[in-house]
Amino acid sequence: MTEHKNQFTKCTIRCGHCGNKTLMIILAEGEHRKNTKFDKDTGYEAWIEYKILTLLCTNCQEINIIQISHDWDKYTDMQFDKPDWELLETVYLYPMSQDFADTSSKAQDIRDTYREANTCFKAELYTSSVVMCRKTMEMLCLYFEIEQPHTLDGKLAKMRGKEIIDNKLYEWAKALKHFGNEAVHSSIHFSKEDAKDILDFTYALVEYCIDFDYKFEQLLQRRGKPKPSSGVEPNTLTQEIVNQLLQSLNANEISVRYYAATTLAQKNIELEQAVPVLLNLTEKSKFSSNAANCLKSIGSKAIPQLINALESHISNNVRSAAATILGDIGANNPDVIVSLVQALKYANDDVQYKAGLALEKLGVTSVDIFAKIYNL
Repeated sequence: MTEHKNQFTKCTIRCGHCGNKTLMIILAEGEHRKNTKFDKDTGYEAWIEYKILTLLCTNCQEINIIQISHDWDKYTDMQFDKPDWELLETVYLYPMSQDFADTSSKAQDIRDTYREANTCFKAELYTSSVVMCRKTMEMLCLYFEIEQPHTLDGKLAKMRGKEIIDNKLYEWAKALKHFGNEAVHSSIHFSKEDAKDILDFTYALVEYCIDFDYKFEQLLQRRGKPKPSSGVEPNTLTQEIVNQLLQSLNANEISVRYYAATTLAQKNIELEQAVPVLLNLTEKSKFSSNAANCLKSIGSKAIPQLINALESHISNNVRSAAATILGDIGANNPDVIVSLVQALKYANDDVQYKAGLALEKLGVTSVDIFAKIYNL
């Protein structure tokens, strides 16, 4: 490691502490070569050259340790001059930079946008950081080729419908989207603490959606195991068991009906018969919450029967539950919005109230339909 005295970098480098891009003082530097390939028959060899720099930020007076690398082989080494190290991609050894495991080109937009959110945070531009977190979610939708509908609300709902995210992550994503909207469309400012939490939740959301799958595929590849088939868990129930479950939907015992309905729903089997049972269970206090969550997990496939329950079920409790669930899973579905708007006129106060809350969740997409129905 070579020590330097007040020698500056040739180009500006972003500080991992304060986020400012500035010329830095080189305190020490060193190089290391790692051989990656050698063919003794042909004499071909390849290697990676690393350069490690210990730098002092002139803005915040904090230490940065960066690593720069370049791939070489015998032929390129003879043909080309050594690169300008400072123009190559930089890896921060200290402070550690938070990045995603998926280094594929497909995830490049996600990585770049999240880094920008992080850079804004380090530069104490906390509201700007929140805006870039929202954009990171937009990039996440594009990663999964979800370009329609145009609203982020609709794209997130589609991600849940495709089971890319579960209900809990969907609620996280909606909250992050809401914070991003506040940052863009209002005069609200975000504190350092709030911006850091939003950064962390955004990272967790992306990590769950792309990094865990990527790491799992890499593990299987290293271990020589085949990748499991994608999609819904395969149905391993025999027809005899399915028939028994269908019969159990009419059992006298509530717990038996609940188990049969949730098992069929989880396996995506006979939903037309399972959904009505789950709806009726929403007015049973001990089973209400779990039955509602199960209906939400079914997603868009449950919507037709939920609408039917809201409009015609004999129990106002069930109609109220249907309205609440539709507010959670019915984003950008015109039939859902029409049914909820019409429910505002129902005689029962609780059904009206739950329908109003559901429309509020669905956001501005419901306003046009509301205005047409009420001739505003």
